[in-house]
Amino acid sequence: MAAAPLGSARMFFSVDEFPEPVPTTIKGEIPAWVSGSLMRTGPGKFEVGKEAYRYWFDGLAIVHKFNIKDGKVTYQSRFLETEAYREAMKAQRIVLSEYGTMAYPDPCKNIFARFFSYFFPPDMSDNDLVNTFPMSDEFYCVNETYRWTKLDPRTLDTLGQIDLTKYIAVNALTAHPHHESDGTVYNMGSSYSYKTGCQYNIVRFDPLDRKKCGPEATVLENASIVCSIPASYSLSASYYHSFGMTPNYFVFIEQPLYMNIPKILLARIQDVGVTECFDWYTEIPCRFVVVRRKDGEIISTKYTADSFFCFHHINTYEEAGHLVLDVCCFEDARIVKLLYLSHLRRPDDEKSFPEPQCRRYCLPIDLGQDEKVNNNTVKLTYTTATACLQQDGSVHCQPEHMSHVEKGFEFPTINYTKYNGKPYRYFYGTGLAGAFTDALFKMDVKTKKLWTWREKHCYGSELIFVPSPDGVEEDDGVLLATVVDVKDEKGAFLLVLDGKTFTELGRAVIPAHVGVGYGLHGCYVPEAPPGEIFQKL
Repeated sequence: MAAAPLGSARMFFSVDEFPEPVPTTIKGEIPAWVSGSLMRTGPGKFEVGKEAYRYWFDGLAIVHKFNIKDGKVTYQSRFLETEAYREAMKAQRIVLSEYGTMAYPDPCKNIFARFFSYFFPPDMSDNDLVNTFPMSDEFYCVNETYRWTKLDPRTLDTLGQIDLTKYIAVNALTAHPHHESDGTVYNMGSSYSYKTGCQYNIVRFDPLDRKKCGPEATVLENASIVCSIPASYSLSASYYHSFGMTPNYFVFIEQPLYMNIPKILLARIQDVGVTECFDWYTEIPCRFVVVRRKDGEIISTKYTADSFFCFHHINTYEEAGHLVLDVCCFEDARIVKLLYLSHLRRPDDEKSFPEPQCRRYCLPIDLGQDEKVNNNTVKLTYTTATACLQQDGSVHCQPEHMSHVEKGFEFPTINYTKYNGKPYRYFYGTGLAGAFTDALFKMDVKTKKLWTWREKHCYGSELIFVPSPDGVEEDDGVLLATVVDVKDEKGAFLLVLDGKTFTELGRAVIPAHVGVGYGLHGCYVPEAPPGEIFQKL
């Protein structure tokens, strides 16, 4: 394992797993009502034998768990025993291709088998390191493919690999589904057929009644397609990482970062990863597609905006005949090429990142017959966002820029349980600029007031909001984040912030011999007796 340097580069090196709970040292105080586990996934191993992965999202997946009870915290972690992990450990080389790393043919194959394997597309990896979440009484780790991994959240045991194409006709699904209070889950996935070309599909997973279906059933059997959205270009699908949902609508953004099929077919020959097989077109506008939830019909109005790139929706809600979308936006897709380890491992003064802005777009759903061309059709008085009717009947949207600060916003989160799809006041995120995510933020989207947590040499992950059981206000609760402290070779801690004041309540410092990688996404799992954990979820 390569020695990790100091500075933000230390977050992008391999770590060991710790299957057994490790006690932490508490500084400050963690509220007694916080009783559960923070679960996170991310890359954990970047070298296999003499070979090394090239891209941040390529490292073999590891699951982190912080178990919180009675003001105390333990930490444990396990590598996901996926096919990508098992085969790599067995062969002591990279076997399955990832985002930025191409796997080569098995050197044990005969010369003809090796030659022809260069001309086939890369194998789809099950290295599920992007997110982890529950569905009914099942728990999954996911990437952005059709291959998911089932997990036991109590022991972190890998329970098996899932091929989603056995249940639903999609080639990929996002790592950011939406959850309803009754257990229904919605996601989006792309598909391709010779008859329809590329499509974006909204997928619904109905909750599973285990008593009626029996122990062998899975919630994935309840999958159905709500709506299929034709791609603007039938032979090329846009990349997307998340989508918006309100009580009555889905909102999908088709952004001009398109998959180049010929490049993917030739990727292995050219020794490039999938990240090099997407093309960015600044001149092509983004397209907002609005779908009615009750019948799956696509709203006929075409909404566009000047090109931008985004990973994450903050929130989407309805108000007075409008859909309001808050999104973390980059000017273009340069960030995708800046996540190679060769860039991330540079000294802090030799690397930088584009600054994503928090933007608000407004889509008027109820356009009046008397609307005039080039007039602003947004009637909401609290936003400067505009939407102007065009000569061809489309509506072109200009955003309100809500984040005029020295840092960009990324990894956004809200009080999801109570405010997803509804008018809201606060969101939380990391600051992305300069070396990396060296600050955490809370923002009031009404007044634009900003709260900041920052500590020298510390890099915080995505914040997870845990609502207070007796909370009344939107920000009554705590926020959890894992923080890598690069002052020391293996410094890290779980940070607990007050949701209202955004001040530190306490931290759980992990022992110095334990290295914790920078996780991507995750969730909070409330404590429950054995056998009832998923009912509590």
